Amino acid sequence: MIGRGRAVSVIGVERPLRAPVDGRLRRRIEAALRAGNRSVVLDLAGVSEIDAAGVGELVHAYNAISARHGVLRVAGTRPRVRALLERARLARFLSAPGLDAATEQCA
Repeated sequence: MIGRGRAVSVIGVERPLRAPVDGRLRRRIEAALRAGNRSVVLDLAGVSEIDAAGVGELVHAYNAISARHGVLRVAGTRPRVRALLERARLARFLSAPGLDAATEQCA
């Protein structure tokens, strides 16, 4: 689901982010950007696990959104997912304490 408001898209992710990557998330982010939303919040509450391929998707999203002078934030991370983002040193760039905070940081 993409919720739009104030040029921010909220995209819920309901599956593990791991190989093989099917491109679904990338297409959803690109659609949000084409629709004029510069910033994206990924609600990862439904993501139970993430691997290097999933981290790669987040990095790709960050680069695509940053190239448009937008902001990417992730919210709702489970402890296991957050731990991997912290090990990859991405949590400080991407994470917000909750969905509302993430949306506010993007607006």
